[in-house]
Amino acid sequence: MIRPGPRLLPLLGAIAIPALAAPWWPPAGLLALGAALAVLGLAAAEARWLGRVRVRVVRPAQLAVPLGQGIDLAATATHDAAAVLTLTVRCVLPPELGGGSASAGGRCAPGQGLALPFIAHARKRGQAQLPAAVAAWTRFGLAERAAAAGGAATVAVLPDLGGVRRLRRQLDALFLRGMGTRLAPRVGQGREFDRLREYVQGDDWRHLAWKASARRGQMIVREFRVERSQDVLLCIDAGHRMAARVAGPRGWLTRTDHALDAAVLTAWLCNRSEDRVGMLAFAAEVDRGVPQGRGSAHLARLTAFATAVEERWLHTDYRALAAHLRRRLRQRTLILVATVLPERGDHGELLSAVRMLVPRHLPLIMVMTDPVLDAVAATSPADRRELCRTLVAADLVDGRRQLVKELRQLGALVVETAPDDLGVAAVNAYLDVKRRQLL
Repeated sequence: MIRPGPRLLPLLGAIAIPALAAPWWPPAGLLALGAALAVLGLAAAEARWLGRVRVRVVRPAQLAVPLGQGIDLAATATHDAAAVLTLTVRCVLPPELGGGSASAGGRCAPGQGLALPFIAHARKRGQAQLPAAVAAWTRFGLAERAAAAGGAATVAVLPDLGGVRRLRRQLDALFLRGMGTRLAPRVGQGREFDRLREYVQGDDWRHLAWKASARRGQMIVREFRVERSQDVLLCIDAGHRMAARVAGPRGWLTRTDHALDAAVLTAWLCNRSEDRVGMLAFAAEVDRGVPQGRGSAHLARLTAFATAVEERWLHTDYRALAAHLRRRLRQRTLILVATVLPERGDHGELLSAVRMLVPRHLPLIMVMTDPVLDAVAATSPADRRELCRTLVAADLVDGRRQLVKELRQLGALVVETAPDDLGVAAVNAYLDVKRRQLL
């Protein structure tokens, strides 16, 4: 597409000013007309020359950025002209990067590349397509040509991986400080067979090895050790309560975003601890998600799944989750559920789900609190309107405390924390389970 250049209209306007003197001096109009025709002729010649010039914009085909952080959609522009051109490149941004558009430009010499920085900010998880950039170029500014340059690109907005990098540095430093030490297998009530030994008073009769006892003529028991590799399943609530946005250091993120950041961090630590970890999302229905596994390729699948999870404005069915887990899990598993506790009238569903899972499995309920609600419940009302707000908030907080108490009585582990601290709380809860050998 050929269009007027940035200098054409101002130049024609400047030529038109002397034409205003034509009523008093007639040659002024003829001179202005001649100058205008000359400028238009030069513009047409430049437009014809620009039609033979090709501009290319090169940028990575695939980009990734953690949620809440900025990214430079760096591109490089080149052209095949023998003269210096003025380039302007515009890039349309998807909603995942805040929407709108970004532009950059400069003067590009022949045979050289022009670096174009496009700064965007990740606002929403998911994968999006960046359409081909649109480039506009001119030589003298009288005419300008605009056309699509380069190809489309894919950008993936991932959960926050900064916490994973920080935790890895800390664990690496801890490992280096412990160089030279050896970890012996821990003998306990695990499932991995360790050895046979003679029976002593106090041993569990269920561990008797009857065939070995018959061969030796004395009572022999099996001794087990705590497994090095255990199962952990991360369950992310994607229902309507998790779709609410909360303010934090990285801006307004949904509770689901905070839950997935914590899940990715916990999954990395589980893999580092040689545990098998899986992930799923649930609301009215349960996604199959990613089954338990370990390894770097498995962590990549978990990250890709977490990137694609979307909030659903649907009811959260805890009973459906429990029924799915009972069919799916064949051995004792740490089930970490990141959710927001339901209101007082819906407590029964969560309690029934926990009853279906214990004692075979170990539920760990990670509860995201509402700091604003807690603050309103703790304030002293100044008038009747604030009194109503305080009473309602206090009733909600009291119902949450009662539900937490009942969950713990059923045998579930419950951790309450603010959304921004969910990752640290999940890691600490997982390490506490491993330290106490609850699995």
